[in-house]
Formats: sequence, structure tokens, C-alpha cells
Amino acid sequence: MPAIRVDITLRPELRNPVLVGGIPDSGFVAKLAMDHIIHELGAQLFAEIYSYSFPAQVLIKADGTVDLPRNELYFWKSPDSERDLVLFTGDSQPNSPQGAYEICDRVLELAQSLGVKRVYTVGAYITGSFVEKPKVYGTATEVQLLDELKNYGIQTMDSGSVTWMNGLLFGLGTLKGMQGVFLSSETSGYVVDPKAGQAVLEALGALLNLKIDMAALEKRAKETEAFVKTMEAYRRAYEKPSDQPPSEVYR
Repeated sequence: MPAIRVDITLRPELRNPVLVGGIPDSGFVAKLAMDHIIHELGAQLFAEIYSYSFPAQVLIKADGTVDLPRNELYFWKSPDSERDLVLFTGDSQPNSPQGAYEICDRVLELAQSLGVKRVYTVGAYITGSFVEKPKVYGTATEVQLLDELKNYGIQTMDSGSVTWMNGLLFGLGTLKGMQGVFLSSETSGYVVDPKAGQAVLEALGALLNLKIDMAALEKRAKETEAFVKTMEAYRRAYEKPSDQPPSEVYR
């Protein structure tokens, strides 16, 4: 097998498509958002990417068999607009920067051959604390795109960096004449965060005029919130000052 292998099952004919991508990151924000939109829209798988730069492991499936880590490309044809979607996600980020660059370049080449001229990626904005209503932040390859984001209440990022594939995918697109946008939602970075995934997906849906049912993500968000509250209660109980005098410490 070559360093990167791309298995294409079909080449869809698309109308004015945009590429939307997200690979697992902190809080699994990108992965949650991408899996949800793929499922809710009923998007169709058309390409799989395998790479030597993925973690050296196989993944055990529900039926007891195994599969190799991979990235995947789906397409969705809009029934009521002139903008279709190419959707990119996968099991894992690559282990090496070279692998990240190579995979992103191959994905962009394929997307460009389908007519894609704009790339959106989603991910996590790590705060280190839990918030009730995550804010969504964005950056873009052009100032005019930032103005568009502001119209939807998305706050502009003005420092830092966007790392690995969720950053490279929209950034490298500029070398191919593509516009790029990155959306990120506040997350603690400590737990899988469906609430953050929902927030970033709602912002994306507004930008692309997509109607996405959020019920499943909302349910997972409530379950995670209950778990966090339980753990916080345990933490407070554990940190409660003891009535017993401190024991001697021997060194």
C-alpha cells in the first residue's frame, strides 16, 4: 500500500459545492458535529482514505471484527438549493505533520475536481472551563468572509493558531484558489462535549442555510451535563475540609 491510499467508489455530479470538514479534536467537537450532520442529512459515502500516518492500530467494531483507521468523504445533494455539500471526517488525526499535509492536499485536490471553491472546517475553542452556552468563534482566509461571520454573531479570533487538519484543510485551500473559513465552539477540553458540537453546527447551519435536527445532540449534551455535575459534586465532597487534625509527615 502506498503512504496514502484513496479508494473512490463514485464521482458525484454536484452543484456549486462547498467542502465541510472536521477531524477528531479536543472534546470531540469536530467529530460530533460532522457525524451528526452526515447522519441527519443522509449523506452518501464516496471515498475512503487510508494512510501510514494514522495511529498503528485497528478498530474493533460492534460485530467483533476489526477495521483500519480511515478518513471518509461524503456528498449530499440539496433538494431545494443550488449548493451541495462535500463532507470530510474520519477516525483519527495522523501522527505526523507530513501525513496531515499530505492527506489535506489529497482531499483538496479531490474536492477541487468536484467544483469546490470554498472550504469550511469546524473544531474546538479550548477554554479550560465549562460554560452554559458556548460561544462560537471564527477565522477566515479573507476579510470579507469575517464580515459575513459577524453578521451571524460569530466572534472573530485574533490570535493563536488552528492546529493539525482542521486548520490545514481550510488554510491549504488558499494555494488552490479556494476560500476558507474555520468555526470553533467553546469547550473545556476535559470531556466529550456534545453541547459545543451543537453550537458550532448551529452556526454552520445558519451560514449555509441548512435545517439540521439537533435532538440527538441535545440529548447527549444533557447526559454530559448531568455527568459533569455529578463529578463536580464528588470533587466538592472530596475537597471538604476534614474535622480531624492533620497527621504528622515523616521525611
